Amino acid sequence: MSRWDHIKAEVSKFSGYMAEMIRSNPSGMSDADKLVAAAADFASVKKHNFTLMHCWQILKDEPKWMELKRKMDTLQNSGSRENVPPSVQRDIFDLHPEKSSSTSPSRKRPMGRDTSKEAKKKAASASSEYMSKMHDLCVQKTELFKETEGERKARLDEIVTIEKVKVEEARKHRKMMLDIERERLALDKQRFQNEAEKKEKEEDERILAINLDQCLPMQRMYYQVLQEDIIQKLMSRHRGPTQ
Repeated sequence: MSRWDHIKAEVSKFSGYMAEMIRSNPSGMSDADKLVAAAADFASVKKHNFTLMHCWQILKDEPKWMELKRKMDTLQNSGSRENVPPSVQRDIFDLHPEKSSSTSPSRKRPMGRDTSKEAKKKAASASSEYMSKMHDLCVQKTELFKETEGERKARLDEIVTIEKVKVEEARKHRKMMLDIERERLALDKQRFQNEAEKKEKEEDERILAINLDQCLPMQRMYYQVLQEDIIQKLMSRHRGPTQ
């Protein structure tokens, strides 16, 4: 059997269970619940899980697949295959291998009432177990999301803390640079003042060293006034600030 034959056979069987579930239309069940119940019925009767749900999801809406289903329903309702072309008959019975086998001489006997009840009980039990597992998985997924949210919040708090530390470090750095700049300006000011005082002292010493007797009358008067001012300034420094 080719891969396609296997897919076609399994999907066809599941389609029958799904169609039966839709026809019965149990109250209070959503489409997702019906899908789960059909899968549980399939697993209970076939003794293995339906593993081609993705294939069924693709094929169920395909025009060719829907056309074969329609022809199968027409054939079933008419009860005759006389007017159905052989190629269509082959596709239809390939699509529903269980119905095809039912027309052969070696077909299985129909399921008895007790056996049918037992199968339905098993299907209901399997469906309940499946729904319980799905609920547990949902709870686990929710808890995982909560943990992920908690981890995300923890990372965000860590980032905020790091940013606060960076801001504080930047503030301290700016303050330190401002203090250094103030200190540099103060040192420059002191250096300029020292240089000015040094130059003033040198100039005062030069003026005081001038011999007035050797100067011309006008120069003598000029330097004499300067020398007297320098002497007064020096005396004021020695006496200190005026009380």
